[in-house]
Amino acid sequence: MYHLNLSRPIVLVLLLCIIAASAQAQIFHINTINCKLTNTDVELLNKMGRFEANFYNQVFGTTKNDSLIVDINLYGKRGEYKQVQKDAIHTTFIDGFYSPVDNKIFVYKSDEYMKTLFHETSHNLLRYNFPHPPQWLNEGIATLLGYLVETTDNRILYDPQVQYIKQVKDSLRNNRFNFNNFFANKGQDWFNKEKRPMLYATSYCIIYFMINQDKDYLAPILVLMKKGYSTSEAIKAVFGSLAEFTNQFHYFYLVGAGTKI
Repeated sequence: MYHLNLSRPIVLVLLLCIIAASAQAQIFHINTINCKLTNTDVELLNKMGRFEANFYNQVFGTTKNDSLIVDINLYGKRGEYKQVQKDAIHTTFIDGFYSPVDNKIFVYKSDEYMKTLFHETSHNLLRYNFPHPPQWLNEGIATLLGYLVETTDNRILYDPQVQYIKQVKDSLRNNRFNFNNFFANKGQDWFNKEKRPMLYATSYCIIYFMINQDKDYLAPILVLMKKGYSTSEAIKAVFGSLAEFTNQFHYFYLVGAGTKI
């Protein structure tokens, strides 16, 4: 019922998004502050936004994401953006964030700002569908969607992030990897500069593993957790046990398809 497979029918998904685009409300309201957006960037952002909306439509069995509005403040001056970030989330070292309180995305227009916009758009859309997801799930999906790319033949694909996968593989090989410790991290740990790289790598690799199986795992876990299941309860319901989930994860990255990345 909740089958989500982005690895094979991505062309179909994109075509459906393009065909339906004229019936969808504009998804982005962008307030540019001391900067400008090119028409090319606006067009790409709209394409990726439609793709992400369709992603969440498939997962949650809805069409409401087609007409949701995403509000964005885009800053051209780093100092101005940093002050906004400091006031909102008490840090200044990241180039974008989504504020549930304001229901708005705030991004500094760095060289990589489009990836940041894709990432934060995922946070915004997920909130409409699942208001209080665990951090690992929220960041894992956003990181996956943050690296969407458009090919020369107009397909949208997710670009495997080699650096994240290498971090996790190295940790697995050195027997430093522990899911219990990972899932025990608190919200503030994701803002710890020392912990962040491995937390993001692990969350990304979990999502990447789930969507690259013959059987869909991501959508059922999302749906169960939205119903109130904990992370461990949802994993047990879908995989049978945390041990089986761990075994399949290890196999994927050390023996199976993940070794090719």
